Amino acid sequence: MRSCLALVLALSACRGGSNPPEQTAATGPTADSRGSAAADPWQAEKAKPPTADQRKQQIATALARVPTILPKLATLRGLPMDTPVPAQHQTADEFRSFVQRELAKELPAAKAEQLQAALLHIGLYTKPIDLVKTLEQTMTSQAAAYYDPAAKKFFVVMAPDNDMMFDTISAHELTHALQDKHFDLVKYLPITLDEDAGFARKFVVEGDATFSMIAYLMMDKAGADKLPSMVKLMRPQIETMAGMGVTEYADQMKTQAAAFGGMDDQMKASMETMGELPPVIIGPLIASYMKGAVLAMTAYENGGWKTVDSLYTSPPDSTEQVLHPSTKLFPKRERPKQVTLPKLTGTELIQNVIGELQWSIYFKQWGIELADAAPGWGGDRYAVMRSDSGTLTGYLATTWDSPKDAKEFHDAYVASLKARFPEADTTKPAAGIARKDRGKVFVKLQGSHVFIIDGADDAKPLDQLARGSKIK
Repeated sequence: MRSCLALVLALSACRGGSNPPEQTAATGPTADSRGSAAADPWQAEKAKPPTADQRKQQIATALARVPTILPKLATLRGLPMDTPVPAQHQTADEFRSFVQRELAKELPAAKAEQLQAALLHIGLYTKPIDLVKTLEQTMTSQAAAYYDPAAKKFFVVMAPDNDMMFDTISAHELTHALQDKHFDLVKYLPITLDEDAGFARKFVVEGDATFSMIAYLMMDKAGADKLPSMVKLMRPQIETMAGMGVTEYADQMKTQAAAFGGMDDQMKASMETMGELPPVIIGPLIASYMKGAVLAMTAYENGGWKTVDSLYTSPPDSTEQVLHPSTKLFPKRERPKQVTLPKLTGTELIQNVIGELQWSIYFKQWGIELADAAPGWGGDRYAVMRSDSGTLTGYLATTWDSPKDAKEFHDAYVASLKARFPEADTTKPAAGIARKDRGKVFVKLQGSHVFIIDGADDAKPLDQLARGSKIK
């Protein structure tokens, strides 16, 4: 539940992307609440870094504003909040320590080592990484403030010297407090979910918060009752932001890094290097904010806040649904097929679901620009096993909406192998495509299914995978 990314998305969406600030006067506030003449906080001249006393005053002023924001937000969002949300300051070092403790609990060293080896082996990572350090950088680079559902508290890590910016951050994070009050975020995001279903629920949580934040920013002057009529005006701007790539977001984050007071050098450096993070890690985070906002907006258009609320009581099953809410989620859900792998030999490093979102990231990071390669997704399951001798083998069983979709995926995947292993002969994929370390990649197209063995000596495991996988 990161805030810096949310802020740059909200301000850009409310500005209409590249529209000049004066064009947004009718749709949202363009000056901060102190009556500043600066219509666009991004265009303000660089101020000198605040002194320690000024930083403390910024934080104190920011915390004092929280009780005034929450009631208006709760009314707008339609989720009553009869108790205040505790808000307090947390230093950058304290926040970093919090992140490190959480990562140590969720991702101990041995598990992290297995995950990074497995995901590198099947090409979800393009190069070796230190997974724990990368996740720490990702999380700490995004935290101006955050809501902790375990502690039930709102923490301010660094406060911008602009009320509009702080209200934007707060509206996003306090929406999480409203969600938690009514839907219990800890139970809603259990670690037992497969990864694709987990990403889908994060789309709901972050998308709802982003949509509510933008609505709050735009409706603060116009009034909450005007929201239904304003959604049509909001949609083009939000969809434009949702279509941006990681590089574009990274460029805006560099601009944003200069807008905050009280930012330590390490956190600023983390924000400025966001574009260097692996796409498979930063991509889902970015998507959950603005593509998630499209999801929340579509739900709102299909029945108001009650329909948005229904995404908590009846959660989406896949990223396919949340990436295409107007066709895969509303008016009727397209359920993913359940794929079960046969019993595999060796020690399992990971078994999970890739899903449409991560397949689309996989293709893009390997330079495969085939728009139809992932949207026909019907279901998948993969595992990476380690043999007694230490060699790794990936097993991937996928199913698609039609034989045509399966063929498009097959061809795109083979093309990705040429990018991953440029010296290999990819003209005869059935005969295997040599990896640069050991073994071959074997790919089999079978009707609406595609089966893959990544790192085998021969095609026998591929035939066993195709025969033994259950898809229903």
